Amino acid sequence: RLAYPWGFWTSLFAELFIVGSMNWYLWNAIIDSRGGVGFAGYTTWSLVLYTMITSTLRKVQVNSEQFAGIAEDIYTGALNKYLVYPVPYFSFRFAMHLGSSLLSLVQGGLALGVFWWVAARASQPLPSATAILQSLCLVMVSIALRFVINSAIQASAFWFEQIWALLVLFSFLIMLLGGQLVPLSLYPPWAQGILAFTPFPILAALPAEALLGKLAWIDFFWGLGVGMVWTLVFYGIANFVFKLGVRNYSGIGA
Repeated sequence: RLAYPWGFWTSLFAELFIVGSMNWYLWNAIIDSRGGVGFAGYTTWSLVLYTMITSTLRKVQVNSEQFAGIAEDIYTGALNKYLVYPVPYFSFRFAMHLGSSLLSLVQGGLALGVFWWVAARASQPLPSATAILQSLCLVMVSIALRFVINSAIQASAFWFEQIWALLVLFSFLIMLLGGQLVPLSLYPPWAQGILAFTPFPILAALPAEALLGKLAWIDFFWGLGVGMVWTLVFYGIANFVFKLGVRNYSGIGA
């Protein structure tokens, strides 16, 4: 009874400690290389917390079972049983994904809160109720958006023998264009203007900035609206590709 929870919490706290330690030394080295000049609006601890928040958010949005679960169903023929269920396949998959994501959100949030309270509250105040509300709204949309984008990619498994590289490539794009490693507010203004219309910021930067109390309401509503639009777009793409693939699906290996 204790093996799984003990292993989960140990690995989660260890990951947060490692991510926090690495980024503490990294950001200090960067600031030292700038002659001790920091970044406007960010202390060293807020930069460390930002990276820890985005790292936790990544675990909330995608778990190991759902990362390539749809493609695995196609490859193994397990998709057969889902096609006769009285509910749409993506709805069933999303319900499974949402349950895991909410559990990860609660557990990851508790671990992050403990770390924040113990190590960083003197430098970065704990988030207000408004900041938590903004962040939770963005996180919920980001969970749905990440799911439909991954689903659209995995649906191509009807034609390709390997889609793992595409999923990893998308993860790298989130790191670079979503601000998973570096706050988007530190990007050049022209880059921020372009990225504001893409689905990437809500997958990493916006929830983290909201939790740190650095997201204005106008930016919150803009990011939320853009995220919802892209969710609908990729839901349509995923459904179209999936239905196209099912027409010639043979279910070999089931």
